[in-house]
Amino acid sequence: MAESVEQIISLSSHLHSPSLLSETDYVNRVQALVAILRRSSHSLLSETVLTDLSPHEHTLPYLFVLLHQIDLARSRTRSALPDDIKPGGRLWSPAVQFLGEFKGPQVHFAGHEWRQLVNIILDAAEDDSKPVLAVRVLSGAIMRIDQNVCGFSSLHPRFLRLCLLSQSYSYALPVLDKHVSSSHTSLEQPARGDNGYMLASNSDANDCIAEAPDISARLTHKDIAQYYLYGAMIYMALKEWDKALHWLSVVISFPVVNSVSKIMIEAFKKWVLVGLLRHGKLVTAPKIISSHVMKIYQAVARPYLSLADAFEKSDEQRLRTEADLGRSVWCADLNSGLVRQLFQAYETFLVLKLCRVFSALTTRDIAAKAASSGSDSSAKIENLIAFLVMSGVLGARLLQGPCDLSFSMLRFPKSIQSYCGPSRMRVGLMRKSHALELLSHNCGECNNELKIGRENINFLVRCQGWSGVTGKGGGKGSIDHAAFGVDEDIMGDLS
Repeated sequence: MAESVEQIISLSSHLHSPSLLSETDYVNRVQALVAILRRSSHSLLSETVLTDLSPHEHTLPYLFVLLHQIDLARSRTRSALPDDIKPGGRLWSPAVQFLGEFKGPQVHFAGHEWRQLVNIILDAAEDDSKPVLAVRVLSGAIMRIDQNVCGFSSLHPRFLRLCLLSQSYSYALPVLDKHVSSSHTSLEQPARGDNGYMLASNSDANDCIAEAPDISARLTHKDIAQYYLYGAMIYMALKEWDKALHWLSVVISFPVVNSVSKIMIEAFKKWVLVGLLRHGKLVTAPKIISSHVMKIYQAVARPYLSLADAFEKSDEQRLRTEADLGRSVWCADLNSGLVRQLFQAYETFLVLKLCRVFSALTTRDIAAKAASSGSDSSAKIENLIAFLVMSGVLGARLLQGPCDLSFSMLRFPKSIQSYCGPSRMRVGLMRKSHALELLSHNCGECNNELKIGRENINFLVRCQGWSGVTGKGGGKGSIDHAAFGVDEDIMGDLS
């Protein structure tokens, strides 16, 4: 028994310096260790190892020992979630320590066990009504396991759901702001070598999608839709309307066969309200949405469209009437908070409309033209104008008379240029350059996966021997688009 434990520790110690090992050797050693741990007798995995080992230096043995101890606690209490696993329990601290210190490249090869532990932590925290504890742990764990690969897993939507339940929006931002470029959508196993171990797809040991398909359960249409809807709701809570509108546009643009899902309908209702809050009008729907899908949206979201029509036409009385009539609808859809914010946004956009017409206005004039009735309407409007000016939404200057402090004048210069220093411009350009490089790389990866890249098209043409391929005019291997029976502009995109 002692020799077997020493063998496991020895194999784990050899993985401390992956840079000293070749890629193939590293993969083989990790796979060998995982195979031994999976077939080892449970009596080898004693509880004392949790205190003797470091989850950073011995990630895989620590993970298997921890899961074994959880299984023992379940068997002893005959409960799926014993108190030992819940926050404050005997095994909660070791689990939190592991998720904060584990080595991502090693966990990629034990994806099933890692996902099992994470789900246990999530269930325990949610069952104990303390989701914020799981959110804090899981936010760092997702970034740790996904350092170089922007992969999407079944864990992402559940993580965002707990962020919403615990109102821990800041913990979700590192995950949301990371561009997703790959996802596990099939059960296809990665390539294996002669020894039966999985081979890496490239030189990056962090390729969790290729090396560890078990790191995520198989994704469904619902998982992806929920992820974008939850992400949009988090951005709405933070009042980042542009990002929320973009994420909602992704959901309502999902391809459908016959009808739309409930998630898409819910996203469309929020999309209408967020568009009003951000732009003061019903924004144009993405062109990718088919006409029959738009008809379904318009039929099920009729109260929202009526509200948007009143908002656009600056009919305050009708706006309040529509809001009162649809109060039960807003409550049922959990959109009451967004509807309440419409009234503040309504006054804001009224002020902005007036400011586009006049070159100078007093706050009293603006209050008389745009504000609701009330003795303090002038002061209320002045506070709103001051906020708009200081936040940069309104390009104007608010001046106050030296004698009459209650008299304020709003002036709109012909041009107000915001100063942007070289350092800020350089940072902005670097960010955009990085985003473009990432987009270009992901487009190339997508073309290779779909086999629609230039090399794939040319290879297909040569193999088929189509008569439309000539060696004249367009150079070697030029393609006559008419020979394919498709439009020229489409083939231009593919080639």
